[in-house]
Amino acid sequence: MIRKLSMSWLAGMIGLTAAEPSDLLRFTNGDQLHGTYLGIKEGPKAVWQREDLAAPVDFKSSRLRHIVLHGGRPLKSLTSLSHVALVNGDRIPGIITGLDDESVMLRTSYAGALRIPRNQVAMLAPSPLGGRIYYHGPFVEDEWLMAHASFSESMPAVTPDKAGKAGDPKDTPGRWAFSGSAWYWQNKVSGTALLRKDAMPDKAILRFGLAWKNRLSIAVGFHSDFARAKPDKEGDHDNDGAGRPVRFVPGDSAALPMLFGNSYVLHVFASHLMLYRTSVSGEGVAGIGRVQVNANNVRLGDTGSATFEIRSNRDTGQISLFIDDEFAAQWSEAGDAKLDPLEHTEKGSGFGFVVQAENSSVRLSDVMVAEWNGMPDSARSLQVDDQDIVLLANGTDRFSGNVKSFSDGKILLDAKHGEFRFPLEEVAEIRFARNRLAKETEPLADSVTVRLSPLGQITGRPLSGDASAVRLLHPFAGELDFNLDSAVMLDFQPSNNIIDDWNSEF
Repeated sequence: MIRKLSMSWLAGMIGLTAAEPSDLLRFTNGDQLHGTYLGIKEGPKAVWQREDLAAPVDFKSSRLRHIVLHGGRPLKSLTSLSHVALVNGDRIPGIITGLDDESVMLRTSYAGALRIPRNQVAMLAPSPLGGRIYYHGPFVEDEWLMAHASFSESMPAVTPDKAGKAGDPKDTPGRWAFSGSAWYWQNKVSGTALLRKDAMPDKAILRFGLAWKNRLSIAVGFHSDFARAKPDKEGDHDNDGAGRPVRFVPGDSAALPMLFGNSYVLHVFASHLMLYRTSVSGEGVAGIGRVQVNANNVRLGDTGSATFEIRSNRDTGQISLFIDDEFAAQWSEAGDAKLDPLEHTEKGSGFGFVVQAENSSVRLSDVMVAEWNGMPDSARSLQVDDQDIVLLANGTDRFSGNVKSFSDGKILLDAKHGEFRFPLEEVAEIRFARNRLAKETEPLADSVTVRLSPLGQITGRPLSGDASAVRLLHPFAGELDFNLDSAVMLDFQPSNNIIDDWNSEF
């Protein structure tokens, strides 16, 4: 049961949270405030405490953009990736316990048993992705690094006289800006890469949300070991002899080995794709080669947003790309390894991003890395209007028909050629027929989206709560007493249009 806020309880909470990472409150105007989140009260209002305040203060939720909890690190991550996806965009983690014509039932670790109208459920995902999640974010800035091909080591520190002003080659290279749960790039001159090390298994899924303005040209390195290449001649690295960083021509693929080392690099343009294999020899000599593909055309537009998913098998050279859950391209490096070695000697486990165009703004968010079970596609790529699609966890078998029920640990499918019963643990995901789904509705007034780690988001109107739990009025599941141990963010201004959600400074 949610406890009522009181001054004595607030004082106790301040003492308990003193040793924990601070929370971060961000206002709609871009201002931010470190401190301690103490709960929700009627209004709704967020209760906030700081060491320099004599007493907690209340902030109307209409003035808040989001609150990042515990420095973006959950107190306890969810142990299962099983979830359902709703038509409103919510992804509710939980174990499926029942299904009939009217409802889907879930067992959750944070809100107990839930019952959701079936027509609000677009997808069941009992065994998504095929493996454990290695990374989900960004919620913490210091988990990422920046690199520039002009510098043989790390980027130089920013000083007051060299603030990295965009477009001025006399200053240090531009930097990515971290805000809340996203990274932003808005610099006139490209060349600075945003990197994550030791986050990718050999068989991996790399998924991320990308939004862009004024032309799209971004290179994504994956399975990267960040080996450093030696400069071709004295002065190529660190500076050009005049104390200024070397400028690389936007789109110049020669800089990619210097940023990612031995790596695959996917270059995404608004109209087409290119996949490279970069290398750095033991002597530090950089190399780059194209990986051929039969069809590489896409239509993304000069300004827009999309979710990208790269599925790669480092051992076989099989790589697939999905854009907004639809198949986009596939590469396979089958050939004579003696004549043309296909895999790098080192198994790189990093990934990164670098914008390859001038005056191009980019937002990077919802980054996820997970193990891949080799599944070549998703049930969404086969979703139809009048039939449910069941995709098995082996990645190859799929069935269509009408999902009737779930009982005794098995999904019952009424198909054209008879009835089938599938054990739940053998089902990767189920996509329900489009014409049986409810229409998406507007969220409740003063809603908040609770974002969970490593997967999940649930939207509802906050009614009350403390630092450990919140009572939500969910539009389909009713009132929920929601434990926040697995939460990393309270998002008070969620937006389905990622471009409109950008702040003015970006």
